[in-house]
Amino acid sequence: MKRLEITNQEGIKAKIQGYFSGNEEAKFIHRLHGVLLFMEKSDESCDSIGALFGNSPRTVSNWVKRVNETGDIESLRSKKQTGRPSRLSEEQRLELKAVIQDPPEKHGVATNIWDGKSLSYYIKKRYNVVMKTRTCQRLFHQLGFTLKRARPVVARANEEKKVESKKTSRENKER
Repeated sequence: MKRLEITNQEGIKAKIQGYFSGNEEAKFIHRLHGVLLFMEKSDESCDSIGALFGNSPRTVSNWVKRVNETGDIESLRSKKQTGRPSRLSEEQRLELKAVIQDPPEKHGVATNIWDGKSLSYYIKKRYNVVMKTRTCQRLFHQLGFTLKRARPVVARANEEKKVESKKTSRENKER
């Protein structure tokens, strides 16, 4: 009997590996299959299994070591990765959100609008936490604020010349 072939092998392989990387339960099952294959095929090495599964040999080796150390397959499940803790508590962030909605002068900051630099100064003064300007700019976004800039208005501008210079003015279309 003729061996079946999969058309578009690279595309299918990429979709399967994408599914494994995006789904926690699928990752667990993927690791179980790797360890099971390692146990059942004594002639297979971590290198060959890693190549077959699209993982590095070191990854397969880590799976096998983890199961050996704990004696439990549950050790192959992904653990929640918390990341770096925030410098501001959730309560402080909520308080900050309310403060940003007021003018800076009301809270002792001598500027007319909130920006990264003024927010950094306020956080240092109020909470005794040092945050750089760029981090404060990110904090604005995380709190749901967007950057809005005032459009400059030329002092003593001539309205006729302004209309003339516009590309879309009705008078210029007639030319």
